[in-house]
Amino acid sequence: MPLPCRPSLFRVRPTLLAAAVLALTGCGPSPEEQRAAAEAAAAAREAAMAPTLQVYRDARARGDARIAVASAEVILADGPGTAAATEVSEGLDALREAAKTQVETERLEALWSYVSTPIAGESNPQKAASMRNRRPEADDPASFAVVPTVQLVLRNDPRWGQSVYLVIEEGVFECGRPCAFNITLDEAAPKRFAGEASSTGTRPALFIKDDAGFIRALDAASTVRIAPVDGRADPIDFEVGGFDIGRYQAGG
Repeated sequence: MPLPCRPSLFRVRPTLLAAAVLALTGCGPSPEEQRAAAEAAAAAREAAMAPTLQVYRDARARGDARIAVASAEVILADGPGTAAATEVSEGLDALREAAKTQVETERLEALWSYVSTPIAGESNPQKAASMRNRRPEADDPASFAVVPTVQLVLRNDPRWGQSVYLVIEEGVFECGRPCAFNITLDEAAPKRFAGEASSTGTRPALFIKDDAGFIRALDAASTVRIAPVDGRADPIDFEVGGFDIGRYQAGG
């Protein structure tokens, strides 16, 4: 049994006396006290991780892999060795892959814009979906391509029906005479679509005449390449994998 702490009868320096007392008499926290302190510290670490762990669990429950992975990374960095870290480590590699897929899906969906515009005297609004063509990467020093800025528009108007057309916002993109396009969807062979040159009133517009056929094909595609049949302009590319035909038909 450790001897009780008591003043030493030896005349030594105070610091040496303290060291001697601790070393020879065993003064300090008992093993039970040390264990209790360690358990309290561990409980405090778990409590500190609890809010982030709840965010992780909620994200997993609703299928939000991106938020779940971000929460798991915080826990692994701030609470290694905790039960929370053990929980979020299980299946984390698969969750990371799911998060990458989710981020890419959200990026593609964000490329599209959906609008519904009331029309005076009409009970139904005009509904439209649109996106712009793929641009060269701004941070790619090897890319010197001069690519026009072209907007692909799907429009359903109660007065004129459905239309698919390209609005030339910047640069030059022409469909030739007669106006026609070779359109490639994903890796399929190009298909010819008749076109018609017109105007939006402020900018040139090129209509794709088989709008219904184009939209059916678009709904199942990831990429679309559009080139004039006569080759007078370079092809333009669209990343269309985020197209939501339900949102288009509902007007947003």
